Amino acid sequence: MPAPRSLEPLVHTSVNEAVYRRLRDHLMRGDYAAGEVLGIQELADAFGTSAMPVREALRRLAAQRALEPMKSRSMRVPVISRARLEDIRRARVLIEGTVTAWAVEHITNEELQSLRGLATQIGQSLADPRSVPDGLENNQLFHFTIYRAARSDSMMATIESLWLQSGPYLRATRELMHSDERPSAEFHAAIVQAIARRDADAARAAMERDICWAFDKLTAHRAALTGA
Repeated sequence: MPAPRSLEPLVHTSVNEAVYRRLRDHLMRGDYAAGEVLGIQELADAFGTSAMPVREALRRLAAQRALEPMKSRSMRVPVISRARLEDIRRARVLIEGTVTAWAVEHITNEELQSLRGLATQIGQSLADPRSVPDGLENNQLFHFTIYRAARSDSMMATIESLWLQSGPYLRATRELMHSDERPSAEFHAAIVQAIARRDADAARAAMERDICWAFDKLTAHRAALTGA
């Protein structure tokens, strides 16, 4: 098993929820690779908690199809097939595109201003290899600011599940973030501009282009998917 990551200890308030949210965010950002085993005691030691909240968090994540149980009672990040990845891609394009269009009707000026700042930071991170982790975190904040603006709890639950399932495989695109194949900073700028114009169709199309970039690159770089 890979060496435990340096994870910050958690405060005691709502430890179960805190452990779940921390693991959820790591999975969404692709901090764990496809096929990686997550040991209960190793995670408990890293978080500074007992095994119980870790076990409960892993159980919840398995129910969301982000992890799969092993005979050792540990959990593993699933190894995904090309067909499954394409299925997730279709679902994300459909659902997240739709929710982005909904957000156009409800987003506040404060949320829009936050999006502008995040888009700028993401663009800056593409120019500096040292800023990839910050860029990934800002990308997650950017997307979920939009999705929350749609004011749909039901859709948010579905989107979180899709991000959990796709995150470990999108980590394969990290090596492309500062290559000639890196995504354009214009992806996020176009989304913000369309939302600011209250153009739902353009916002949906811009979001779909942003989502498709990583999945299309993963399909093209098959070796990164399989670990070969």
